[in-house]
Amino acid sequence: MKFLAFITFSLVITCFALPAIDELGLEEVDKEQVRTKREIARDINSLNDHQTAQAVCTALNTGGGWTFAVKRSCGSQYVDCDAVCALQSVHDQDAQTAGETWSCINSIHVYGLKEPFTGDTYKLAYKVYRYNSCGGGCGPNFCCCRAI
Repeated sequence: MKFLAFITFSLVITCFALPAIDELGLEEVDKEQVRTKREIARDINSLNDHQTAQAVCTALNTGGGWTFAVKRSCGSQYVDCDAVCALQSVHDQDAQTAGETWSCINSIHVYGLKEPFTGDTYKLAYKVYRYNSCGGGCGPNFCCCRAI
């Protein structure tokens, strides 16, 4: 566990310790193709959000079968989790379960970290709110789908 925490800590520190593109002294670099420290940190947090959501959804799947945490967004035309889990375009992303019966088992909101996770003891990590429904309005950012 300490090794995993060290890797996570090292990865996060590396992302925040990268020099800014202007500090590199490379004038011929296409700045639009170089990712900023903020973009890298956002992508790492997004990946960790999805991993957390997958773990929570799997734990909520008491009926067995395959479990998927499907990210959703909220806008003026939001799609609820019942509809997300019923989308054929979602099913088709996994050939093994594409022909199975899919349903929503719950919806959750994973809140990202306010600061990089260091692995220190007695520190909060991710916060998750469980809606106990598949509608959820604009709140959930992940749908918990099951394929059986």
